[in-house]
Amino acid sequence: MSDWFLADDLSGALDAGAAFHAAGRRVRLVETADEWQPGLEGELVGVNTESRNLPPEEAAVRVTATLAYASARGARLVFKKIDSTLRGPVAAELAAVRQHLPGHRILLCPANPAAGRTVEYGQLLVRGAPVVATEFARDPAAPVREGDLRRLVGTAPGLVIADARNDSDLETAIAALAAPPGPWLAVGSGALAGPVARRLGGATGTSRPPPLPATGPVLFLSGSAHPLNRTQAERLAAARGLTVIRADPEAPGIALAAGAAQLRSNRAAIVLAPEARARPERIRETIAALGAALISDHGVRRVFVTGGETARALVARLGLRELVVGGIIEPGLILANAATQATGPLLLAVKPGGFGNVDTWRRAAAALAFADGS
Repeated sequence: MSDWFLADDLSGALDAGAAFHAAGRRVRLVETADEWQPGLEGELVGVNTESRNLPPEEAAVRVTATLAYASARGARLVFKKIDSTLRGPVAAELAAVRQHLPGHRILLCPANPAAGRTVEYGQLLVRGAPVVATEFARDPAAPVREGDLRRLVGTAPGLVIADARNDSDLETAIAALAAPPGPWLAVGSGALAGPVARRLGGATGTSRPPPLPATGPVLFLSGSAHPLNRTQAERLAAARGLTVIRADPEAPGIALAAGAAQLRSNRAAIVLAPEARARPERIRETIAALGAALISDHGVRRVFVTGGETARALVARLGLRELVVGGIIEPGLILANAATQATGPLLLAVKPGGFGNVDTWRRAAAALAFADGS
């Protein structure tokens, strides 16, 4: 029986996948069930339903179809990744999972203590404030309307809502969930995937890891609305003598020309979405299109991208059918290997928009071998 996990966006799939990678599993990510080809013994497959921004009914249908496909293959679901700030149709997707797995004990805990997201008395907090009082309540694509987990998903036999103020609490919650006999499933953030992965143990795949691309120009992309990314980008730009390029969806050619010039002169470029977020989907597609063009035309083989939807749009533009998790730089910032027929090997570093501190982009640059002058 093969193992798999379920996520609602690409950065979340990478975050959860990194936890299983750290426990010794080879982790391969696909976006649709029909791309789930037979893999290696011991390989863990992560399926991204890309349902974060769907209406609840559509998200539930997509999750249900994926669960049915996996069951028909005899695969065992070992984790369900959700957003650590409860963005997206969490209640609808959890209901679909519970309906498909009626005999399972299910634990819900979105906490990610390293990122400042905790659950206390059933309430999700972000750095001590209720999530509904933070910038995540104003997310342009998936605003958070409810932070009380019991009000969000209700109560039922077999459903456990766990508090967690630190990583030790997450370990304790999984230990308690797995102690009685019978099947169980954890639903939560990438931080919760860690104790799940360690409890299940490693089963390393037998193939060699994908080859790393040759060093060359490095591209940094942000389609995230979170203001932290502007600070992170400016810190990297100041440290490396770069100019931050603001991509205007009304005039993308200006950013494209500026990015090409930066790649030629400095072997790196930073392209950010504009601060105005009236049409986030158009901004996201603009960043992805600019990124794909710069990658294809200027020898870029190492890319940093922040924002799960932006990362997914870029992957689609490049025609990447799967990603192989390569490691973790810091919580939420994940390396992945991919390849295209046109460019060959590609190394990606991906993070959700709101993760990290002011120097996260600089650490991503170092991990992508930019710091050594490549």
